Amino acid sequence: MPGLLTNRLRTTTEPRFEEDWTRQRRTAADILRRLQTQEGVILADQVGMGKTYVALAVAVSQILSTPDLGQVVIFVPAAVADKWVREWRKFSESLLEPGSGIRCVDQPIRSGEEFLKQLDDHPEDRKHIIVVTHTALTATLKDNFIQLALLHYATRSVQDGAELRQRIVKWSTGRTGLIRNPQFTPDRVAKLLDTAPSKWRETWRHLTSQVLADDPVPKALEGAARNLHLHDLRAVITDALPINSSAGISQRLETARKALAEATQDTWRWMLSSTDLDLPLLIVDEAHRLKNPRTQISQLFGERSGNTGAGAFAGIFRRMLFLTATPFELGHSELIEVLSRMGSVRTLEPPPAHTLKERLDKLKRVLTDAQANAITLDGAWGRLSPDELAVFDAWEPAAPPSAEIGAVAREAWEHAKLAVKARHKMHAALQPWVIRHERPHRRDYHAGAAITANGSSVSGGLQIPESAALPFLLAARAQSVALDEMNTRPLFAYGIASSYEAFGRLGSGHTDEGRDSDLAKEDRESDGALTPSHGTASDAVGWYRREIDMALENVDVRDAHPKVRATVEKAAQLWLEGEKCLIFCWFIKTGEAVERALAKHVDSLILLRASEALGTGSVEETRNELSRISDRLFRRDSSSYERIRQLLEATLTEAAGRHGDVLDLVVDAAIRHLRTPSYLIRYTPLGISITDEEVWAGINGANPRGIVLLDRWRLFAERLARARNQIEATNPKDEHDSEFARLNAALLGAHTEDDQTMRRGASLHPVRRAHGGTERDVRERLIALFNTPFSPDLLVASSVMGEGIDLHQECRFVIHHDLDWNPSVLEQRTGRLDRIGAFAERQGKNIEVYEPYLAGTHDEKMFRVVKDRAQWFDVVMGRSAGADEHITDAEETRLPLHPKIREALAMDLRSPKK
Repeated sequence: MPGLLTNRLRTTTEPRFEEDWTRQRRTAADILRRLQTQEGVILADQVGMGKTYVALAVAVSQILSTPDLGQVVIFVPAAVADKWVREWRKFSESLLEPGSGIRCVDQPIRSGEEFLKQLDDHPEDRKHIIVVTHTALTATLKDNFIQLALLHYATRSVQDGAELRQRIVKWSTGRTGLIRNPQFTPDRVAKLLDTAPSKWRETWRHLTSQVLADDPVPKALEGAARNLHLHDLRAVITDALPINSSAGISQRLETARKALAEATQDTWRWMLSSTDLDLPLLIVDEAHRLKNPRTQISQLFGERSGNTGAGAFAGIFRRMLFLTATPFELGHSELIEVLSRMGSVRTLEPPPAHTLKERLDKLKRVLTDAQANAITLDGAWGRLSPDELAVFDAWEPAAPPSAEIGAVAREAWEHAKLAVKARHKMHAALQPWVIRHERPHRRDYHAGAAITANGSSVSGGLQIPESAALPFLLAARAQSVALDEMNTRPLFAYGIASSYEAFGRLGSGHTDEGRDSDLAKEDRESDGALTPSHGTASDAVGWYRREIDMALENVDVRDAHPKVRATVEKAAQLWLEGEKCLIFCWFIKTGEAVERALAKHVDSLILLRASEALGTGSVEETRNELSRISDRLFRRDSSSYERIRQLLEATLTEAAGRHGDVLDLVVDAAIRHLRTPSYLIRYTPLGISITDEEVWAGINGANPRGIVLLDRWRLFAERLARARNQIEATNPKDEHDSEFARLNAALLGAHTEDDQTMRRGASLHPVRRAHGGTERDVRERLIALFNTPFSPDLLVASSVMGEGIDLHQECRFVIHHDLDWNPSVLEQRTGRLDRIGAFAERQGKNIEVYEPYLAGTHDEKMFRVVKDRAQWFDVVMGRSAGADEHITDAEETRLPLHPKIREALAMDLRSPKK
């Protein structure tokens, strides 16, 4: 039975987080109350509202209410697994009273064997919070100890077992042997095969002097081995592994390895589906991924089966908590599918009056009715003309339409009333299952050509200048021909509105169509790539294609793409003003083009400003003079360096909490950046004879923009000091995994890396890019660096950075260079900056969101459609967010929903305040 909210949670926190923590505790208490009588709950708070902390508060309460402290499993996408472990550390250090005894895994569990090992640990070693990735329980098992254990069980208690073991030992030759691991030598394999796997940890220590962190073989394996037919594995060993001859041994070993791999995977499926556990709670992050019953992660929640991986979670957990920020992106059937996964919990006691299926069938009927009414309203509203909108100023849910209004408006009026009535029923039916809070509005949106405005009002899209018109005109004509001849996707329109480079990629025959992945490569269950177009280009389309290619041969033409130029100029302007900016691109080639153009433009601005300040002529002269100034002021053996360092140390010591390592890190990073041309031209009164006194005055505000850079460094030092204090307050052994350690490694790593890239024009360049092909450790470092007041200032990102990460510490500007048909995608991306304690919140300013689009192109259509969908998205649940021409044509020109109707259709799924 779920417990109440534990009194081990602190009731207060830092003043700036007090209101949010109060809401989060109230939500956690509400979830626990609901779990008293039902299988689970969906927490669907908007992005950036702290669902993680609510879930951890529930987890802690469940663990502490379970005798001997239970274990809670948190099931998460691989890309955000590390973040969950880090968030636990922050949560336990700042919001949990000391002495709870709750332990979380040090690192996310990324394999099935490690998951099972965590579940069979002794109580004194047990981790109570287990963060396990989605892919851990769906990937192939490859653990060498488990493979050897299978060989142990296959050759145990059989007549020819001794001989079979001799064969295995003989061909255990390290990397070229049966088990490709140099540590599995014949002597070691012989000893392990003669020892019970439950004693292998101690045996391995004697054999190698290595101390394994856990028993290498889960206890569940022995039970699984009893139920598997291992005679096939024995037969393959007999046939494939000779005692004397070595003829054809390479092929023989490959046959044996294949058989061993198949047996291992069969065993893994059995272990998953036969585990006998009683755990209080399963938390599932990104739970909308459970909407498809045929996916591997959904099948974990199905009925148990000994021959497949299905049902691994069946009957293990008492309750479930699902997290998603996009419940209304799901269709009503998909939402029911997600909720139905909760049917795998243990039987409730006392059992509800109606089964889960009966309750969900009733909910589905209500949702279906609400959606049908919303779709009817959607269609009726689409038939209205602009001059009919004013009559809805008098609309009320119970008011009859005026006798004077026309038939079309009357129809929309009545359908709005019916939709609101059905919506209220839907609200009541959803309330037990879904909790959702929405953040206060703190965003300013700048559409189309507004990205070029400097304080003035600009409406409409970006205009394509006459000098750049030819490629667009040719692409539009090619698109028209392609649609007529092949009924193909509008690739010409898609690509050329993003960048010339993306257009070139789209037309080159690549089946991935140049799209970057939504997921990092280590988390690609299905990256949803666009379906390749069918059909063969006609001669006419090919002719247009060649003409466009010829028009884009000149590099100056390619660099002048109107939207790329607008994005680059806005980002560079923000950089000059001392602001950070996050830029999202959809296409791989567009990301490359924007990064290249932005780096080039920033470098040119550096040289221009430096030339003006220094009175130099040529580029080479300007670079040389900047280098001389940097060397004169910041060379370690110079007196000016020593004076600047002493001033920084004296000013930042208190902010650094008198921690020497914190102070050294901030001061070192500050000086490394100060010596770069990027900082010299923005934050100092640059001149040929600039002195260290002028440098100091500059970082105190005597610079072209009047920015007090020292204040930013002081706040950063305070943040690092808090992280440093948390290490000492909890467990100093965890220092290497702390926020301080990550930032320290990121800043030092960036310095080493940038030593190799100084020819880009700055020793620490302000422009960087992260995309699907960027290694995880590099992405993590870029995330950490972007969350500091140091470089990079401008981060070009693909969809891989659009979910599950925080980029809010030092940035409040985002440019959606490429839009999306789905408004929730844009919401997720903007949400990277809209978090609790965000930079915008601390400054008391709004997040600035730029959505540039090219006027008169497919780009403008996408903008108008996504804005229309945003207002209908949670009204017509599960609306398609695709690019079907017939649907988007209607959505592009539809009138906005009247505010009175929209307000009446709104639902309130917040937790009650009492």
